[in-house]
Parts: sequence; C-alpha cells; structure tokens
Amino acid sequence: MKRGAILFLGTLAGALTLACSTMKSSVDYDHTINWSQFHTFQIVGGTASPETFTQKRIEDGITQALQSKGWQAVTANPDVTVSPHVVLTSEKQWNATSTGGFRRMGGGMGQATQTEVPIGTIVVNMTNAKTGELIWRGMAQDQVSGGGSDRGQVQQAMQDLFKNFPPTGQ
Repeated sequence: MKRGAILFLGTLAGALTLACSTMKSSVDYDHTINWSQFHTFQIVGGTASPETFTQKRIEDGITQALQSKGWQAVTANPDVTVSPHVVLTSEKQWNATSTGGFRRMGGGMGQATQTEVPIGTIVVNMTNAKTGELIWRGMAQDQVSGGGSDRGQVQQAMQDLFKNFPPTGQ
C-alpha cells in the first residue's frame, strides 16, 4: 500500500513537472534611446517559421503587442522596423528508470533512454529605420511539439517579450 502511494505521487509529480512551462525569455535594448520618438512600425524580413500559420501567429502577436502600447502599423516609412526570427533546434534529454531491488539488497534493473526534445526560439529585433541601428531585442525559447498545438506558447512568448515595452528607465 505504501509503495503504491509513493509510486502514484512520483508519477503525479512528474506529470505536473511536464505540464509547467519551460519558457525562457529575455529582453535587451539601447538604454540611450528616447523611446517617445517612435510611434510607427513595420514588420520586415527575419527568418520565417517553416509553418506559415505559426509565422502569422508571431507577426499577429507582435502587431497586437505594439498596437496595445500605442504604436501604429504602417506599410511605408516606419520609425522602427521589426524582424522576427524563428530558430528550431533540439536538445538531448536522458530519462532513467529502475525496477526491482529491495533496501540495498540489489537485484534491480535500470534503463536509460535518450530522446530529442524540439526547442523553438523566437528572436524579435527592432531597428531604428532612420539609422539602421538595432535598438531592441527580445528572445523567447521553449519546447515545441508542432502541428498547431504550440499556439498558446506563441501568445505567451509575445506577452513575456512585450510586457515591459517600451523601456522606461535609462
């Protein structure tokens, strides 16, 4: 009975760990910029996601975030150009399991398996359109599964990146 409860709690803890987001995000910017001079933006270039619907979600998320901050999307002569980049990689993950054995008596067996975990990174660069200088960069990274189930992750990434935008302190 006690062993069954421990096994159940261990399984539950593992499931909850997998359910938690592993998203990492960071932002950096030119601290000498007077951000009140910028009011318009245009999304240009970048490195597109291989899935067009994911790319559209990223661009829509950027547009919504910037418009919510009072910026206006334009098709010509922007104050700032915005270039989203999508990078897909994978990381190795090792999982170990063991069975058998009883209180230091030995006799147990173990197995380790390696899996490739797909990682998606979104980098958003903002450039002063007049000078061509990079003025802001945001990056969000998380495990991805593909097939459209990552929609919420794109939305979360945009919220994380733009929650303190535009920068206020010098």
